[in-house]
Amino acid sequence: MPKIRLTIPASTTNLGCGFDCLGIALTLYNVVEVEFTEKPGLFIKVEGEGEELIPTNENNIIFPAIKMVFERAGKKLTGIKIREINSIPLQRGLGSSAATRLGGIIAASYLLNINLSEGDILKMATFLEGHPDNVAASFLGGFVAVARPSDDNGMPLWIKLDVPDPLRLALVIPQIEVSTEKARRILPSKVSLSDAVFNLSRLALLIPSLTKGIWDNFPLVTQDRIHQPYRSSLIPGMYDVFKAALDAGAKGVFLSGAGSSIAAFVLEREARKVGEAMQKEFFKRGIKSTVRILSVDKKGVRIDEKNK
Repeated sequence: MPKIRLTIPASTTNLGCGFDCLGIALTLYNVVEVEFTEKPGLFIKVEGEGEELIPTNENNIIFPAIKMVFERAGKKLTGIKIREINSIPLQRGLGSSAATRLGGIIAASYLLNINLSEGDILKMATFLEGHPDNVAASFLGGFVAVARPSDDNGMPLWIKLDVPDPLRLALVIPQIEVSTEKARRILPSKVSLSDAVFNLSRLALLIPSLTKGIWDNFPLVTQDRIHQPYRSSLIPGMYDVFKAALDAGAKGVFLSGAGSSIAAFVLEREARKVGEAMQKEFFKRGIKSTVRILSVDKKGVRIDEKNK
């Protein structure tokens, strides 16, 4: 029976000032295997991160992604077997849901022999995810800037940019779950003009600074007034962790996505020191955490195995 195996990278987004429009793919991965079965029904097995929490029925977020492709093709979904091998932590701001949804869309399109464009895939994944930054980064790889049109039926626009090879990201992943829905509800519906200008001026500098490796700009260009101040209430000591990272040699530091992970731009020589400094700051508050030193994944989603 037709089968496909995909590897999908994690992503870190916002990068401070670039709320909902900037993302970077990371060298941390989920694997999705999907195959048709002669026996009717939905068969899902989850391994690794979230295996005790993720549903193995139609409530699994991969199912609507697969179903969307079948409906687009006018096909009936009968027997399908799914295996998820997860290394991306859940509800930590690292794009676990985006990776799963992308896996479902791409796997279903391949098995049905549907030729979806990059734009089609991003549009469908963004519709399910609600925002385009994680899906664009994980799908395309590298450093991505993306915009969603005001018309929800329109095609997202994106550009993939190169980043210097020495760049690493030191992540501290605390044992604090932050759902994207909760982290969005806490945000105001409007921001002041001064806060908008604050972010826009930093965003204008962040993109060329990152692509050219102008690290001296990073303590400033990763600052934010639109989302991080509000989300800090969900993450005890967030700004103290930021300070610890900068004091230890980080180039810049920011809340990864909706949190709770905190990411720091580093060069390899200071990566471990920065990660441990952030971890120590959480430990002072009785919060356990894990440190990961990751590189930028420049390839995005890849097909590891396929047969028809």
